[in-house]
Amino acid sequence: MWIRSQDKEILINATCICLGSENHICAYASNAEGDNWYIGKYSTREKALKVLGEIQKLICDYKIRGLFQMPQDDEVDCWGNEVDDTYCPSCGQALKWSEQ
Repeated sequence: MWIRSQDKEILINATCICLGSENHICAYASNAEGDNWYIGKYSTREKALKVLGEIQKLICDYKIRGLFQMPQDDEVDCWGNEVDDTYCPSCGQALKWSEQ
């Protein structure tokens, strides 16, 4: 999935997107080295999880072939509070998550 970083300085074809330390969202590249970059920083863990939820919706809804622009921290405030991470909103399939 292609994602452009919050500061617009990185465009990455991510193979893994995760919540890192200090509410950073990290993306791992699909290169042999498995490089990773911080692509977004949020003031709270809840905001970072909302952004991950939006990325999940795009993946499930369309098997995305486009680009997701990481929102700024203050833009996340206007989003809804509910993110259902149990089932894919498109197909209804149960999603499997692993805790690290």
